[in-house]
Amino acid sequence: MRWVFFCLLILNVVYLVSGLVMRAAPSASVAVAAPLSTTDQRLVLLSEAGIDGSYSVNEGTVKTPLCVTLGPWAERLGAQKQLAALSEKGYQGRVRAVDVAKDRLHWVYLPAYESRDAALRVLRQLQTQGVDSFIVADGVDTNAISLGYFSSADSARGLMVKMKTAGYPAQTRETERRELEYWIYFDKSGVPDEGESIRVVLAGNDFLSGQNVACEMGVVQPSQAPELIEE
Repeated sequence: MRWVFFCLLILNVVYLVSGLVMRAAPSASVAVAAPLSTTDQRLVLLSEAGIDGSYSVNEGTVKTPLCVTLGPWAERLGAQKQLAALSEKGYQGRVRAVDVAKDRLHWVYLPAYESRDAALRVLRQLQTQGVDSFIVADGVDTNAISLGYFSSADSARGLMVKMKTAGYPAQTRETERRELEYWIYFDKSGVPDEGESIRVVLAGNDFLSGQNVACEMGVVQPSQAPELIEE
């Protein structure tokens, strides 16, 4: 029986060694993507950046033309006057209106009532208590009662709790004011003198900015731009 004992001992040693070898084997390497570096927001013309006027997406499978933009103006007439001045120097472009979100606020309100008469009854109660409020006249919140807009979420929450304590079903949600801005879009071939005239305009107007963006909105863009709504 001694040879059986030695055989079992040898098998145990072999099993132990093989287990240690497998544990020591290097694990598969994991590739970690480096974070994207932030880019300078200063206007860089396509010729300066060494770009031929197209922006590649998905390793060149999609080509999107880039345009130089200048703006924003609050009125279309202001953008048109600036475009006319630049046109005399050989620039070619067009004015576009864009819809942008302004002033993100926290709205405190009473949800829409089943009728305007019902909302009016609650509004009168609030006004007799000195609560500044009004009825929403149209939109998805028609017949809701607005109690106020706040830049601070804590202030909005405080009023909501106060109104609920008083017996009103107050709620709060984040909202925003939307506004039209007007931008000038220049084609890549519509920027002469290496864009020096645009730089002069930017230097003399702190409220303006210049960007390189996709000429056709609604696609991946190299920099953020407002949502185009009309030509």
